[in-house]
Amino acid sequence: MMNSLIEIAVAEIKELAIVEPKQASKKFELMANTMSDAQLVEVIENIDIVTLTQINSQHDISFPSIISELMTPEKIRDIVCQQPLYWEEKIKNNADDLKQHTFDFLTYLIRTQDSETKQAEILEAIAEDPAGLFYLSIPFIELYRGEVIEDEDEVHDLLHEEEQDLEEAISYTERHLNEEVHGLGYDDPRSLLALIRQLTPQVEEAIKNLVRNENSGWEHIINKFAAELVMQAKEKNQSTDEYAEVDDMFSFLD
Repeated sequence: MMNSLIEIAVAEIKELAIVEPKQASKKFELMANTMSDAQLVEVIENIDIVTLTQINSQHDISFPSIISELMTPEKIRDIVCQQPLYWEEKIKNNADDLKQHTFDFLTYLIRTQDSETKQAEILEAIAEDPAGLFYLSIPFIELYRGEVIEDEDEVHDLLHEEEQDLEEAISYTERHLNEEVHGLGYDDPRSLLALIRQLTPQVEEAIKNLVRNENSGWEHIINKFAAELVMQAKEKNQSTDEYAEVDDMFSFLD
């Protein structure tokens, strides 16, 4: 049972999120000045995943977010899997924009955490969900598929039709990462990929295997993964709604 302070805070956040998600994010930051971390966590636990996704999707990702720092890895996974429902059409239909958008969102959710342990837990939680693994792969598909033959225009149309080509791309990417990882900024996808490899090598292997099973060029793969993500997000949303309806039907028993 929520106490009145938590209940009022949850109601305010939800009400603001409907009108202006950015203001809801700012309101939560203000609440952090007067409430304990335990109280803030309770507020988060009582906000539905749709509202949390809206708030995090609209947060200015150039600034840390208290709400993202206090969310559990499982909540963050659920937000990642729901976020494709909020992609703008111009992002959804452009592979370059989608690559940048997913990278920025993952950087915001992962890099803002205060410990490597939680970063690893988030990566593992996201990768455990098939939709999450699709999302996690998108920023790195071009790295794995394209860089090895950037100067060989004549074979561009045959990109990685043979397994040998893909192996070369992967070994090139690994070498490139290992050489430059210490000089890369947070705004470089190779930096996040290097972090994934360092903290959760099994997650990086899962990303690699997912990409390895695709035979197309990187743009086509991104578009395919994006379509799959949107479809899975809709399915999850519908199943959540169905459970809510069942809950409402039996609410008189509470």
